[in-house]
Amino acid sequence: GAYALTTSYGAGKGRPVARGAFLVYGDENYIGPFPKRKPDTKGDAISSPRASSKEFTTPLDENADWTQNNRVPKEYITECMELLKSAEMPGNDVANIVRNSDRFFDLGVYFHNPFSWNGWIREVPDNMNGKSGKFCVLAGDAAHAMPPFLGQGGNQAMQDAYMLASKIYEYNEQIQMQQTRASLNGGESEESLVEPNLKSLLKEYEHRRWLPTTSITAKAALLGYLEIGSGIFGNFRDTFFFVMVSKVLLFITFQHFCVNARMPRGIDSFVKSCHRL
Repeated sequence: GAYALTTSYGAGKGRPVARGAFLVYGDENYIGPFPKRKPDTKGDAISSPRASSKEFTTPLDENADWTQNNRVPKEYITECMELLKSAEMPGNDVANIVRNSDRFFDLGVYFHNPFSWNGWIREVPDNMNGKSGKFCVLAGDAAHAMPPFLGQGGNQAMQDAYMLASKIYEYNEQIQMQQTRASLNGGESEESLVEPNLKSLLKEYEHRRWLPTTSITAKAALLGYLEIGSGIFGNFRDTFFFVMVSKVLLFITFQHFCVNARMPRGIDSFVKSCHRL
């Protein structure tokens, strides 16, 4: 399975609008997120992401840095056209863009394992006593990179930023309140006043954001496997859409029959008498 998107975007002042196509497909070298065979650590990266698992003699190049591949474009065109054909992609818009393209990017679709003991927060060590009170905090894709199938990556990153900013603001307010009360008491802070703890507030940020981002990551990954997966995922997808389309067509046919069918005279008279009641 596969699916494709097309887009148009500006190429600069005085230049014609550029066309682009995004082709998303399952990598034959993987079963879900796991490679079928661990590649050798020696040699250069394999040339094709769709190479057979038997060709796993060199490391996989997932192009995480979005660098442009210098392979001859014609090889990419042939490969993309074969993908479109095997996926039975309708329409010619995507195929026309692929044939006329002069730049190609091979990109892996990534997501972080949310069940990690490392967490999103690290205290920057101090050479003197080991604790500095300074923290490094992850947010957005750095904390929870997710597949793009729900279009939620940027949305969740903004919610992370809002929650993180709220916790930092809360910490600053606690500091200001402590300083204000200390000045009122002649420089001595009240024992009843809670000591500001930045680490605990940052942990609250992580706990508040972990569950929703993990849920969305799992849903996006499942949707991706259903949309472009083969085997059990592909069979379920194809069967589901076949059954649903069949039901819709049957419903439309039944509605058309009922609208155009003439009602028997006895039933017609009974309906009219009911209306008069």
